[in-house]
Amino acid sequence: MKISRYSHSIKSEWDAFVDASKNGTFLFRRDYMEYHADRFPDHSYVFTDDDGRIVALLPATLREGRVLSSHAGLTYGGLVLSDRTSGVNPLVMFDMLREEMRKEELCKLIYKAIPHIYHRQGAEEDLYALFRNNAVLSVRNLSTAINLRNPIASSRLGKRAEKRQRKGNISVNEVESCRSFWDIIIEDRRIRHNVRPVHTAAELDYLKSRFPDNILFYTACDEAGEVLGGAVIYLDRGVIHLQYAACTQRGKDMYAADVIYHELIFNTLPGNAWFDFGISNEDAGRYLNEGMVHHKEEFGGRSVVYDIYEMEV
Repeated sequence: MKISRYSHSIKSEWDAFVDASKNGTFLFRRDYMEYHADRFPDHSYVFTDDDGRIVALLPATLREGRVLSSHAGLTYGGLVLSDRTSGVNPLVMFDMLREEMRKEELCKLIYKAIPHIYHRQGAEEDLYALFRNNAVLSVRNLSTAINLRNPIASSRLGKRAEKRQRKGNISVNEVESCRSFWDIIIEDRRIRHNVRPVHTAAELDYLKSRFPDNILFYTACDEAGEVLGGAVIYLDRGVIHLQYAACTQRGKDMYAADVIYHELIFNTLPGNAWFDFGISNEDAGRYLNEGMVHHKEEFGGRSVVYDIYEMEV
């Protein structure tokens, strides 16, 4: 096996491997990874066999202090593996990676493991390899996801959402651009967390143009067409991930967000395996917004962790 840095000359091979992998998602395709390359300089690695065929990928970027992160610009990172990967292979890969990092005078690896709900086959060989390399769990974020193949009956919240949808004559529709509701997202983030969204409207519209089947925009409107709220959905590998969602104050008073969730989960996007509401943490996972978790669980969601490890070289 060999390890080398990613080169643009193998973009098509990289993307093809991601698509065929047992745990990769569209976030690892080069057009997604590179939209913000100015902020997150690429430092990805490719593992190949003796015949030059790709056997694994490590999407990565450099951070201050000579730190390798997989991946600082993505929700998760880690080794992208094929169905043929055995439990032994990542042990060899980590040995090679550590040696390569020493040559490049990199001091630490920050590793965001891919949550199991994105795995098409068992793909936690990397977690065992991290353990064998004395990696330390540094962040554990708690997300809430609904198992759509074996759902837990939701509480009265589901019926309440239907009632509010009828009462307010709220319609949920897919739209081609997020600009119609992006100011609502920005204001919600400012009020609730005093931060701005990671993405801009222009970036999300661009990404949707590149990944029209994976990035979806929805609005909730009243009968007069007033936008009450909106949501950005990432869809891949049977997982519906709620990337952004927010409502105006009037939309909150009408519980339009609940209507969006209910409509997407039960009517708009059938045939998927999971609906992931996203994390409810702050302070690197050490603070849990219990009210937020409870609200998500009322829809039948249960806990899934997003783990981050640190490994000294």
